[in-house]
Amino acid sequence: MAQVGWVYLDNRGGQHRIGLYHGDQSGHLVIHCNLRVVQIDFSVQESKTYSFFIDDEFCEISVQRGSGGFSYDFQVNKTVDTPRNRERKEEGRQNNRYLIYMVSALVVLVLCFMFGMQQYQRWLQAQRSPGPIPLEQVSSETMLLLRTQGETTEARFFLVQGQQQKRTVFYGFSTLEGKQVSGQFPSGPSELVLMPNGFPLMDQDAFEVRYLPNSPEMHAVDFFQPTQSTLAAYLRRAAASEHDAHPEKSDRHAQCFAEIILVARGWPSLAHLILQGQTVQENDRHNNESYLRLVRSTDIQTRVAEQCWDQ
Repeated sequence: MAQVGWVYLDNRGGQHRIGLYHGDQSGHLVIHCNLRVVQIDFSVQESKTYSFFIDDEFCEISVQRGSGGFSYDFQVNKTVDTPRNRERKEEGRQNNRYLIYMVSALVVLVLCFMFGMQQYQRWLQAQRSPGPIPLEQVSSETMLLLRTQGETTEARFFLVQGQQQKRTVFYGFSTLEGKQVSGQFPSGPSELVLMPNGFPLMDQDAFEVRYLPNSPEMHAVDFFQPTQSTLAAYLRRAAASEHDAHPEKSDRHAQCFAEIILVARGWPSLAHLILQGQTVQENDRHNNESYLRLVRSTDIQTRVAEQCWDQ
């Protein structure tokens, strides 16, 4: 007679002893659990599966006939539709949701950390930057800081001629708190140092700079906000360039023409006068062609005829 036993531990820590008797000659089979008979079958000579409940768990004992005799196996069936298995599936779905939430939170945390490190590196780079950052090139995060917490003052630029025709641009400003901030960057061998506003940089040009009071090394220059003295210098340069390009006209006529451009088109258009000697290949923004388009405008010609005819 074959005799097999198993011990099953439920999820509450309970211990259950399962046993099986199977007669060699008769084939009679008895299954018992915790000393209580749960299944009896007679003349079992082929493979067969028996099922029974231990508390709310659906259990199965499989009897398999092979070439060497019978083998026996005890399993808890966790796939058949029972109240406990439905609870188990729901618990599994909840655990999966919890796992998804935890993984998602971890991913968000890692992304936030990486984003924070990236912004920190940008901030360090901004502090190490050898030259002023134009306001339009500042990141949106830094721009928000400068807009909400920053102060504005005036940054002045200086051109220093070095060896081998290499010039260096220095700039500096004083914070409202009295701290001095300065920097420099090489301008290269080119005769003109063109700024983001399109004008060639000249010595003593000055622009609005926005900085963080607690960390003025983090700052950005707004090249589209020149000081009044720089605007006046732009007007003088425009009049001088107009007279140099058209020596047949008087100084007063060139001055009158530059003032008309300033009033009619705004100070950025003075760059067309200053750079009218440039070709399109040299400067695709302000050049001789853009100058001609400007001066041939009907309203400009009319104003020049009305205001500069006697100069």
